[in-house]
Amino acid sequence: MRAYLITLKLKDTEAVDWKKGLISYLKRSYGSAQWSQFYNDKLAGELNHLRNNANGELALEALLEQNLLYYAYLEQLHLRIGNNSPQLRLNFTWYEAEYNSSLKAIKYSQHNIILEKSCVLYNIGATLTELAKDKLNKDYKASLNYMLNAVAIFEYLSENFLNSPSLDVQAENTKFLAELCHAQAQELFLLKLINGANPMKQASLISKLSHSCACLYETCHEFSEDEEEEIRDYGDVKWHPIISCKVYFYKALTAYYHGLALEQQDRHGEAIAFLELSADYLESALPYKTYLKEFIDFSAFKECIEDKKRQLTKDNDFIYHDNIPAAVQLEVVRSMDAVKSTAFPKQLESYMDAVANKCDNLYKGIVPMEIYEKESIYSEEKARFLRSEMDVVETADWEYTSFMEFTNLPKLIQDLERKYQGGTFTDGDSMADDMKEQLSSWSRTVRDSKFNDIDSQINDVNNKRRKIMDILSTVPSDQKESTVKIKAALLEASESDNKLFSLVKPYISEIKLLNQNALLWQTWNKYNSFSINEPSLLDIDDSKTDAVLAKLEKVKQLAEDLRLLKEERTRSLAELKEEANNDDITKKILINRGSTDSELKEMFEQELAKFKPFSARIEATIFKQSTTINEIKLELDNIFKLSGIKDGTGQEQARLEERKRFADRLRKASCNFSIFCTDLPKGLAFYDSLLRISKELANSAASKPAVQPLTASFGGENVTPRQLSLDSQFQNLNLSSSTPAPLKPSSNYGGNFLRPTVETTPVFGNNNNSLSAPPVPPKEFAPMRKEFRSSQQECETEERELQQNPTSFYNRPSVFDENLYSKFSG
Repeated sequence: MRAYLITLKLKDTEAVDWKKGLISYLKRSYGSAQWSQFYNDKLAGELNHLRNNANGELALEALLEQNLLYYAYLEQLHLRIGNNSPQLRLNFTWYEAEYNSSLKAIKYSQHNIILEKSCVLYNIGATLTELAKDKLNKDYKASLNYMLNAVAIFEYLSENFLNSPSLDVQAENTKFLAELCHAQAQELFLLKLINGANPMKQASLISKLSHSCACLYETCHEFSEDEEEEIRDYGDVKWHPIISCKVYFYKALTAYYHGLALEQQDRHGEAIAFLELSADYLESALPYKTYLKEFIDFSAFKECIEDKKRQLTKDNDFIYHDNIPAAVQLEVVRSMDAVKSTAFPKQLESYMDAVANKCDNLYKGIVPMEIYEKESIYSEEKARFLRSEMDVVETADWEYTSFMEFTNLPKLIQDLERKYQGGTFTDGDSMADDMKEQLSSWSRTVRDSKFNDIDSQINDVNNKRRKIMDILSTVPSDQKESTVKIKAALLEASESDNKLFSLVKPYISEIKLLNQNALLWQTWNKYNSFSINEPSLLDIDDSKTDAVLAKLEKVKQLAEDLRLLKEERTRSLAELKEEANNDDITKKILINRGSTDSELKEMFEQELAKFKPFSARIEATIFKQSTTINEIKLELDNIFKLSGIKDGTGQEQARLEERKRFADRLRKASCNFSIFCTDLPKGLAFYDSLLRISKELANSAASKPAVQPLTASFGGENVTPRQLSLDSQFQNLNLSSSTPAPLKPSSNYGGNFLRPTVETTPVFGNNNNSLSAPPVPPKEFAPMRKEFRSSQQECETEERELQQNPTSFYNRPSVFDENLYSKFSG
């Protein structure tokens, strides 16, 4: 008994130019200037060639390979473009498979890639059935695998492509083809047992397999009796008699082998009844045997049934005398489906991986917006994780730095090793040396400044104000408006100067002290003196020398371990940043684009889990750092106890605290004095300029002629040439500079002060006796400033500037605008 396999015909198609479609899409998406950056002509040509091969005249194995590769390209494209494939503007045209002459000229054309995918899938399934038939006599196992793969293909088609215009790919027909291939796969497995060495011993198993095969064919037979004519008449005309014959034949085979199984169980009466049922089913199959008579020997099988029936009847009549049931049914035989197909996505995995890199290059310009949105969500989650780790590392580094600065550990170890001699520890005050260097620097800064006499600078500013007021008192009443504006500017400048002087007034005595070098060191020595006759409290027993040196060596090693931990933490963070920057899950999101929000969140958590090893390494260094710092503290404490360093009197501790407060006071004084020296010259220059303008205003009023001279048009008003000259001077007097950044004095006594950098940028200028336009803000910030910067916000900004920089008043162009004075007489 041999298997007869129904095979499927391939669908034909018309040529498609993928190059044209990809170029058209990229040009519309990125413009004519940039589309070429996303296009790979070589790979697009390979895709065209692959499609031609998939629909060419190749050997069956090669044809299957080409179709699967081409479908993998289509799947990768569909993951990216989704339902927007009509934007490619490619016309996919496919013909119906020619099972009869009426289907020859029927074709369907769409711009949707779904039609292309479904038709390619159909051809893959049809090729698999051809391969199963071709390998039937050469490799029975391979033939069975090909048929099972075809089952998975058509099942996938029936479940995922529901509205195809093509009759071949309609869900009802592909479901029928899946059942047909399934039945044929079960038949192949069954015939392998029947044609085996001794099928009688496996009668029960064969009957179950045969019943399953008959049921599968019966499902296919019901399809041909569907009420819908188009579906009922689908396929080759000979399929119907072949399927009908197999339904009855495998029912007969089921009854026959079940009868043999009953005989083996000594149930001879039932066995005879099933043999009679087998003969009946065989008689029903004979009218449809036309296409199967060369593969199945119906006559021989009929003789086997009759011979077995005669034998059992004779034995039952003479020996067993079992009752023969009047009627039996095959339903008592349990069916067994022995074949399982591999899901199509699983079959496609290797091909998807094979074309993944090429597709990434070929389709790199085709990424749907929804993928970008989901990827941005993941990027934010990744960034949040990274920021958290950076904060943890920053905190740990701050703890390390604080500990090292507080203990000054490297210098402390060196001093202990250097000064520990002969079993005694001779005290030296390293902090005093540092403070002394800082005091020298601060004192030199004050002495070198020409503004170190604060009282004289205050008097100088007051004198300039007084002179301006005296001059303004001589200006005639008709210039009242201009006088009021000058006085208002003078008042505002005075308030700014008061804030500036408030920086140094509380520290005048300290600044004077820094200005007098001899007195400074005389005062310093009071805080830094030691009692010569006081016995040393730091003497220790010589027997403790080795113990102290051993502990110092251990502290050195712990300090080195601490440094290495910081380097390891920094390196781990750098690797984490690099890994995060190189991480790209676009492809994974594309594959799982249909996932729900919860599934997407779970996927993101799984992706973030790959960064956990870096986080664990960072946490390990932090834990080890805390342990090491505590261990260093304990060792230092033991060293101090052994060396007697902590035996100093309470009076000495109080002296050190007082010295520290003294140094802090001088540090603050030096810091504020530096700010004062930087900003005071701007105020002095401002008053000098205002004094000169006031004088010119008084002189112009005193020399007013009886007849008004010719005037020039300026700013919409008639002004004299003299007035025009003064206005130009006012405009050029403006000191428009960026507000100095607040000074940050060093946290220690020897720190250098950061001086503000003033960049003078002219705001107003003369160009044909007219005002130039104000500077245009950067383009990206202009709308924001225009919309949100209200007058109240400007006032708040000015107030903050004055608090941070008392002389910022001199930097505002409003002090010298062109409307400061109303009129000038010639």
